[in-house]
Amino acid sequence: MLHFSNQELATAHHVSVRTVRNWIEAAKAGKLNLTLHTIGERTYIANTSRNTAVIQELVIKGKKYRPHRSQKVVSPKPEFYKIYSQEQIYDIVSRLDIFHEIQHQYNYFASGAVNWDEYNQQLYDDKALNSVTAAINLLESNKSYLEDIVSKYKYVNVIDIGEGNALPAKKLLKQLLDLDKLGRYVSLSTSSSMLEIARRNVHEWFGESVTFESHEIDINHDRFMHIIAKEYVKKEYDETVNILLLFGGTLGNLRSPEGALRVIHDSMGAKDFLLYEKKLDSITTRRFFDFNPESDNTTLAPIFGFVVDILNIDRACYEVELGYDQDRKERYERIKLKIDLTIKFEFDGGRRTIHLNKDDTILVWRSRQQTALDVINQFDMNDFHPLHTSQTDDQEYIFVVSRIKRD
Repeated sequence: MLHFSNQELATAHHVSVRTVRNWIEAAKAGKLNLTLHTIGERTYIANTSRNTAVIQELVIKGKKYRPHRSQKVVSPKPEFYKIYSQEQIYDIVSRLDIFHEIQHQYNYFASGAVNWDEYNQQLYDDKALNSVTAAINLLESNKSYLEDIVSKYKYVNVIDIGEGNALPAKKLLKQLLDLDKLGRYVSLSTSSSMLEIARRNVHEWFGESVTFESHEIDINHDRFMHIIAKEYVKKEYDETVNILLLFGGTLGNLRSPEGALRVIHDSMGAKDFLLYEKKLDSITTRRFFDFNPESDNTTLAPIFGFVVDILNIDRACYEVELGYDQDRKERYERIKLKIDLTIKFEFDGGRRTIHLNKDDTILVWRSRQQTALDVINQFDMNDFHPLHTSQTDDQEYIFVVSRIKRD
């Protein structure tokens, strides 16, 4: 029998997972007329039209009779409207309303970009293997392979997608400079603040040897072929290849990684290469959270808390939850509200109010957990042809070089 996962019902109806479990327990006790489905030791609510109708009534009743003593009404801080465009604000509000989540990319703006830069610098300085050092090490260990695939081209353009502070690309740029092959270095990001940090770093490392080019692009929906194909109609086209970098957790942080992969695919030329690095699934990574410089998992890490703070959601209003969602196969960090919360947003043409209930959660970060085979299959299903793969010695990070499939 088809059934809902507890998280699916919680997300769809803006209630907590605990509330869904309470419904199941009430149905087991004969207090609710819900059809249940049991798999092993787990019990779920069956996916039937009658169950959906009963749940909708329960949600309406819960909102009608909720206590009014613990409520708070807030408005975003004034800088919220200065930092984000109207389109970005609409996206933030819409995702908060529909999915109860804040897209991680919006934490990379203003002082949030500084937080991210400091966090990545900390990882870079750390001797242990992490998302930054793993990308650098994998590029180094595959140096000969990369030199071989670009050997027949005179120029190599590097297209850095979600470049962060550009640290993972540093050695590759140096390698191409030493080979006298580096053409354009192009950074793509949603955040002008993050692009400026990357620009500053590249200039500090290479001076005038590398010309920094940047574009504000959201890979969830913005194709960028017009940016990377400038040489297409020029005589240099046959001598030039683009190498696209997609490092860190960028893809796994997205609600729809496949959608972003399609955007990247449709922006690439037939001979271009995509270099991808990711932390792989393991029992250890499912439990591992190391985002807070104060080693305090009860406080929202600065790299995830920028939007929450600028929305004016006081830290006394929520508690932080870290965990692993077995159904979605992803790690998460989210906040769980201690009170009913109303957020009032202003737009050029009007206003929008979002109501959140006590015990509702707001997702601030996700990381999809994948095995090496999962990663290869994901690329294959999105019309990429993986040419080469490599892993770190501990098999916790994977490096994949792909091209788009040809008919």
